[in-house]
Amino acid sequence: LKDPDYDGVAKEAVPNVPPGPFSADALTPVKWGRHIEWDQITRYYQVLVIGDTAAVVTVTKNIPGEFLVAFGSRTPDSVVVDTVVRKPFAETAVRKVYFRRIARTAEIARNWLPVAITPVVGTAQTAPQFSIGSVQIADKWGIFDTTVTDPLNTWFRLGPFIGSIPKFLVGDSIAVRVTIVSADDSAETVILRHGVSALGFVKRVRMDLVSTTGTAGNYTRVYEKKVRPTLPVSILAARFNAVVDVISHGSIYSLSDPLANGHWGLPYITIR
Repeated sequence: LKDPDYDGVAKEAVPNVPPGPFSADALTPVKWGRHIEWDQITRYYQVLVIGDTAAVVTVTKNIPGEFLVAFGSRTPDSVVVDTVVRKPFAETAVRKVYFRRIARTAEIARNWLPVAITPVVGTAQTAPQFSIGSVQIADKWGIFDTTVTDPLNTWFRLGPFIGSIPKFLVGDSIAVRVTIVSADDSAETVILRHGVSALGFVKRVRMDLVSTTGTAGNYTRVYEKKVRPTLPVSILAARFNAVVDVISHGSIYSLSDPLANGHWGLPYITIR
């Protein structure tokens, strides 16, 4: 599970919007990011043995840290930070791995082979007012051929088989779409983290809100973004997660609201 799901300071600029009811005086959020306590991350493994030939391992990762929001003001030439609000959080990320028995030797680790994985599902300790309904990935022809609605019961096979992890060439144009059901009148901020740049940094981009339907207290919002897979120099192929990170409006725009977010991470492979 050592995929670039997280990094220590995931910074993202906040749009320049007029002060609203969540702002203090003339201050608005101008930057935000996570600081993760890497040395305090814990992992738990729950093993379910199926007969004598298969096993499912549920991997749970607990991730503590702080969500930082910098409130300030903007000028045509600069951003002035006045106050940095720190919001402690504890996220939980879960993924399942399916194993098949391939041998019966004294070395237990050699007897089992991972053959499939599920997407990653993550939530913060504060329950958000939204839920992720689905995440879709379209190929370079614009066809949404990968749709996930129940991530921990959706399996992607490892290897060149039907139902295997989606594969994309460097430079392909792929689209990611997420549908969110929300009780919040204010739209969420949705960030797509995908792969790494040529220099090895995690890539992230804000997803665009393309439609909103429903009524007060029961909205359906759809966000989309097109990206191009890349690889670091000298790497021929690698597996990543396309992580859709949904953050409530109050998490960023409120001085007092705690972090309320959820994320799904779908595996994919980039090939040079």
